[in-house]
Amino acid sequence: MKIIHALFGFFLLGLGESALAQIQPNFEETVGFSIPKTVYFTGEKIWLSIDVAISSGPTPSRVVYAELWNRHSESVALAKIPLQDGLAFNYLEIPSGLPSDHYLLRLFTRVSPYQNPDIGLVQEFVTVFNPHIPPKVVESREVLSIEEVPSEFLEFSHSSLSPGEQLRVNYIGSDSLIELSVAVANPFLDSRGRHLSKILYDKLEAKALVPEFFGHIIEAKAQIDGRDSSGSGLYFLSLHGKKSALFTDRKNGKGNLLIDAGGFRHWDYLIAQRDENQPLGDFEIVAPSPPTKFRQDFSFPTLEISPSDSTFLRKLLLGSQIGGYFAQEFEQNDIPVVEGFVPDRTFLLDDYIRFEDVETHIKEYVPEVLVRTRDRHKELRVLNALQERSFEESPLILLDAMPVFEPDRLLRFNPSKFKQLEIYSRPFFLNDARFAGVVSFSSFDHEFGGFPLSEKAVFIPYSGLQPPVMEKERLFEVPREYSKETDWRTVLHWSEVFGRRASVSGVTVTASWVKGRYLIEATVMDSSGKIKHEKAWFEVK
Repeated sequence: MKIIHALFGFFLLGLGESALAQIQPNFEETVGFSIPKTVYFTGEKIWLSIDVAISSGPTPSRVVYAELWNRHSESVALAKIPLQDGLAFNYLEIPSGLPSDHYLLRLFTRVSPYQNPDIGLVQEFVTVFNPHIPPKVVESREVLSIEEVPSEFLEFSHSSLSPGEQLRVNYIGSDSLIELSVAVANPFLDSRGRHLSKILYDKLEAKALVPEFFGHIIEAKAQIDGRDSSGSGLYFLSLHGKKSALFTDRKNGKGNLLIDAGGFRHWDYLIAQRDENQPLGDFEIVAPSPPTKFRQDFSFPTLEISPSDSTFLRKLLLGSQIGGYFAQEFEQNDIPVVEGFVPDRTFLLDDYIRFEDVETHIKEYVPEVLVRTRDRHKELRVLNALQERSFEESPLILLDAMPVFEPDRLLRFNPSKFKQLEIYSRPFFLNDARFAGVVSFSSFDHEFGGFPLSEKAVFIPYSGLQPPVMEKERLFEVPREYSKETDWRTVLHWSEVFGRRASVSGVTVTASWVKGRYLIEATVMDSSGKIKHEKAWFEVK
């Protein structure tokens, strides 16, 4: 990989409260999603089919967020999911350390909750069990009232069947069938459905709307000596994974940083630094989650189990450990970023005899870079190819796209795990900052080759967008290579894995060995465009 293609990304200049002013009337986003079931164990994936639209069609936003929100108004899991023409099929993985409880599964874009929270912040309760952190156990829990009268438009061959038997389900109504799912019912929650934000939360405070038309926007807040005032100092944020990228910004009027990662999609962590290695102060990432608080008159449901639930829960646990077959496009190419320059010289270090320190390598092999000593400290100077003399200022020094502000430490370091060196022998402009050339090292493993992180830098685990799921058709099918006794599926059918809409009005499913009550749900749309849900139940005994 050439460092230049991973080095420079899109920078969000001047986007603030006026950024959405001209398009806001036609840019009210409606977020929709569906899931096949509502009861899970930690470590499972909540599979999501997502649709985000505006009045004129699919939203131009490129990112949608899925999160779990607990009863204490805290985000406990967050997935950044890429949108393609307003659509996405992906998942939110439940953290292994999450306590057993009910949670709100919420979906939103960066701006939709602040436009109309009832259509831009949509949610549904899900139940999560953790075998190591169980819920409250009571001798006999209250049996939830579940609608017993099935829809007259859902026709199925059996109301009760044994594991391994087949069940035919047909939708016989006149409305257009959009989605059909057959999955284990959740006996710990009332009937599934959406919950309006105005019923759940107090009113959200207004916020400057910054839409994500190119990619994920990283918002951060930096305080120096406890003050939020904006300053003229330059902040560097480098993103790192299988590739690396460097971004810069200065504080806006409210003391925040806004960096648009643009076409750079997938990374694992970021490193934040200030220009000239100044102290970073209190630096924190501002989550994209809307900071909601529950209304005082809203009662969060309580999760309780009884000894009679133990058999059912053991079956669910087995089902949670049988993952479906799917593939993600982990090696997706990022959208090309505009960088404006190519390296003037590239040195593949394996082509040369390796010395024990970087300084000797540069002196022996790199005529475009000079090593100087000033006040007992080593400095680098790059030869200006345009003027045929060296720059008077220090260059921008990079290691896997991370700025290095301590050249003494780098020059003494053993570059045995460095792969290549790239030189930019001309003035280099990164947003509004000018640099006297660039000296850019790359390691073999994109982990700095063992070079230590500066004591004044901040390392933050902060992942980028999830890779898109490519092969989903086999996600919930019967595992043919195993016997029927090892079929522990909790989702027997979900039409969303085959496409956006159900292709047929009926389906034949095979009952698994997870015994209990199952829910058949058909999502339909009438001639006026109104969405309705038809439900029916059957038992696997």
